[in-house]
Amino acid sequence: MGDALLKKHHFTVGEYEALEATAEEGVRYEFMDGQIYAMSGASAVHNQIVQNAAFHLRSHFRPRGCRVFTETVKLAAATGRRYVYPDVMVSCSDRDRAANQMMQDPVLIIEVLSESTEGRDLRKKLDVYQAIPSLLAYVMVDQYECWVRVYERDAAANWLPHRLLDAMDNTLHLRAIDWQISLQELYQDIVFAPEE
Repeated sequence: MGDALLKKHHFTVGEYEALEATAEEGVRYEFMDGQIYAMSGASAVHNQIVQNAAFHLRSHFRPRGCRVFTETVKLAAATGRRYVYPDVMVSCSDRDRAANQMMQDPVLIIEVLSESTEGRDLRKKLDVYQAIPSLLAYVMVDQYECWVRVYERDAAANWLPHRLLDAMDNTLHLRAIDWQISLQELYQDIVFAPEE
C-alpha cells in the first residue's frame, strides 16, 4: 500500500507536512527517516481484516476508556522523524484521548500485509514500532493466507521472540493487553485464493 515517492531524495519534515496539507482528500503519505511513501488504496480483503480486528477490539477496549483507530489516523512514531498510518491502532492514554488527528501512545498496532508494504512492515516498521515506549504488542496479518506474526512485551517491558500462528483453529492471545481473537474471527468472510 505504499511506495517511496523518490527513493534518492531526502525529504524534510516540513516538506512532508506541506505535501500532506495539500494532498487530495483520501490521499495519505507516510514519512520515515526522510523518505515519503504514498499510501495506495486497500483491497477488499485487507479492509475486511481491518474491520474484523477493529470490531473485536472496540467492544473489548471501549469500556476501559481506550479508543480504536483504523487506517486514516496518523501516528507520530518518532516526532520529527517518523509518521505512519497503522491499519489498526489502540490507544488508552490521556494525551491521545485529547488528540484529534495524531496519536502518540498506542498499546497495540496491527498491520495487514500487502505486496507493496510487506517488506517495510516486516523490517523497518518493526524496529520503528518496537521503539515506541507505550506499545505492548505489534501484530502482522497476511491477507493472502492464514498467517499472523505476533510481537509482544513481557511484564518487564522486554520484547519477546515473535510467535507465528498459521491455522484457522489458532487463537491470537495478547497477554500484555488481555485481548484475544480466534483466527476464524480475524479472517471472517475471507476466502483465500487457491494455491497454484
